[in-house]
This record gives sequence, C-alpha cells and structure tokens, in this order.
Amino acid sequence: MILFVIYVIVAPILWPFIFISSFFIKKLEIRRKNTWESILNVRRGIRNNRSERKVIVFHAASNGEFEQLVPVLKLIDRKQFYIIISLFSSSVFLKQKQTPLADGVCFHPYDFLFSSFLFFKMLNPHQYIVVRHDIWPAHLFMARLFNVKTILINANLYSESSRLKSPFLIFNQWVFKHFNLILTPSKRITESFKKLVPHTETYITGDSRFDQLILRKNNNQQPSVLENTSNAKTIIFGSIDKTDYDIIFKTLKQFYPKGDESLNEKANKLIFVPHEVDDRSISELISMLKELDFDYTLYSQNKISKANLVIVDSVGILADLYKHSDLAYIGGGFGKEKYFGQSGVHSVIEPCAYGLISCFGPNINILDEAVEMVEKGIGFIVENQADFMSCFAFLEDDKFLRKLKQKTEEYLSFKSGASNKIINYIG
Repeated sequence: MILFVIYVIVAPILWPFIFISSFFIKKLEIRRKNTWESILNVRRGIRNNRSERKVIVFHAASNGEFEQLVPVLKLIDRKQFYIIISLFSSSVFLKQKQTPLADGVCFHPYDFLFSSFLFFKMLNPHQYIVVRHDIWPAHLFMARLFNVKTILINANLYSESSRLKSPFLIFNQWVFKHFNLILTPSKRITESFKKLVPHTETYITGDSRFDQLILRKNNNQQPSVLENTSNAKTIIFGSIDKTDYDIIFKTLKQFYPKGDESLNEKANKLIFVPHEVDDRSISELISMLKELDFDYTLYSQNKISKANLVIVDSVGILADLYKHSDLAYIGGGFGKEKYFGQSGVHSVIEPCAYGLISCFGPNINILDEAVEMVEKGIGFIVENQADFMSCFAFLEDDKFLRKLKQKTEEYLSFKSGASNKIINYIG
C-alpha cells in the first residue's frame, strides 16, 4: 500500500512533461485532443442507447491486444451487454474508433488517481476487463472503490518475470490482488500467478489469440510480395531488430556467399520485415544487405517485386505474409529482459499457423507458446550459426516438412476455443 501511495503521488508529476511533449509528438497530440472527448462521447452513448444492458469496458493497449479481443467480441451477447473498448495507442484508436464490434470506443486515460476516478464515475461499468499486459494500478484501485468487477484475460506471467522478484514483488502483489479473476492460457502461467497472488481466483481458459489467428488465416487475401515463387523456397525474417542482425547476417554470408547470385543458384527468395520501419532502421538494413551483394526492392515502391529480396517497409501485413513463406525467423529472441519481462521473442504463432519452419533466438520464456512449440518440435531455437544453418537445411527435407505441417495443425486445433471459455466468465 505504501508503494502505491508513492506511485499515485509521483505519477502526476509526469503530467506537465506529457502535456508539453504533446505539442511536439503527434501520437501524444492525438491523445491530448481526443481522450476526454472520446470518453464524453461514450458516456452520451451509454445514456442514450444502453437500455437495460450491463456496461462492460474492455481495455486493450494497442493493435495486438485489440486483435486478441476480436474473437471474444464476436461471441459476446450484445443484447445483454453494452460494450465499450478503451485503447491506449493513438494509431489503433484512429483505426478502430468506428468498429462494429463495440457500442463505443474511447481512449484509456493516463493512470492518475483523478483521471481514473473520472473514468469510472462517468462510465459506471459493470466490469473492467484487461487484455494481457496493460495493467494500471490506479484504475484497478478505483475499480474496486466503485465495486466494478475486474478480469484479466490472456494473462501472461512467466516464471522468471521481474514482477516476481524484489524490489517489485510486493508492489505487484498489491496491484494484482485487485483483480477479481485472472484467466490464463496454460498451467505454467497459472502457477506463476499463484506465486504472486495465491488467493485470487485463477483459471485456465487458453489464449484467444489462437482463435483470432485462425479467423485471420481463413480470411487471408494478402498476395505475395514476390513474383515467381512457385519453384522457389521463401525465407521470411519477421519483426527483426538490431539484436538479431549479428546471427542473421553472419548466416546469410555463409549460406549465400555470392549474395544475389547464390539466391538464384539455390532458388531461394528472402523477405525482410523489420520491427521498426522508420527511415533510419530501413537505411541501416539496406546498408547491411548491400555489403553481402544482395539486390532488393522496397515494398512501398513495388507491391509485387521481381527481385529475389524484398524489404517490407510498411506495418500490418507480416502475419499474412507467412502464408507465402517456407521458413520464418522471428525476431526479438536475442533481446535482453526489461522490467515486467516485455523484451524477448516476438509473436511466433503466426508462422506456426501456416506450418512453417519457425526459428528464433533463445529468449523465449516470456511467450508460453514459444516454449510449447520448442517442446513439441514445431519451433526451433537458434543460438549460433550452426543452429540457423540446420533450419535452412530443413527446407530440402520434404518428409520433415510434411510431418511439421501435420504437427502444427494438431497444435492449433488443440489451442483453439479459448474465446468460448473466456465468455463463460463474463457476465
């Protein structure tokens, strides 16, 4: 409790810096201009259109968390519940503010005590449901004061998380005990939460991301960004960052010693999708590819390229591009842990959906599904060039590829259905 008091006293000190920064940073400017206007609009909607329905606020930080909500929102009874979605990211707010999946969409306020008080006072929800990671202590505290039921879905807490270690343990125990219910993807994650909050109701429902993944796969209309791929093997480097560059470029130099000429000889094509697509990141990537004598095309300049190598300098299509690939290297697995365990391998389940050879760096413990994939032999850790070269060798083993595809399909089938289980706890 003492740490929370310190938190709510210190947090407002940041407000002047955030306010001033909003005149220079576009995303902050959008939040400044729209946060309370959007909340007021939602409030008016509740007053005019709610009828007897219970108000539920679903909170998602950004597009990834919103995508996790989609299969849940498709199942919820709109005749019984009035659905509000609160978002933190400016980009996803602009994209989803008119979504038919909800009765209203607003920004989530900053986690100051006075703003969280106004949020719950104005919306008066029956439930406040948080997706995965975006947990705000002042809002959880205020939800309890307003007698709002709080649920954490797709909850993630791995055994080595900083949340379970000093000096953060006591604070996080106090924060998480404010959830009435925690719904987890697996027994492994449930055990971690039991260490943190042993008296909070915690149940295994699975992860709705798999349901959304299957929905997206079934509706995938994204064409390949490369021409003439029918007789070629395509390797995609998804959501890579600087921590991945050393092993990627050393392996490429060894496997394709003559650059583009080697790609032609091996009938291989490459797709690079960097985690950040700003000019500086793209320029650095181009420079390193040129050193290895690779020709390239930028996706923004040519949507379907005749070249052997494409750099995707746009966001939002990576998950769909796995459909047109044979081997995926997923970035982030060489990143160092940060507080709350947010650093590590990026999403591994999208390439798994298409039965790809999926490989990634060793920092996988933050993602339960990455650990599961390795245990089941459908995901492969690369710690050095020899490991990476072994993954490339799988491309020529047709028997292995058929077996891999079968095993990934079985895994997806086993993991589906979480949204229905989550719905059973909402109401």
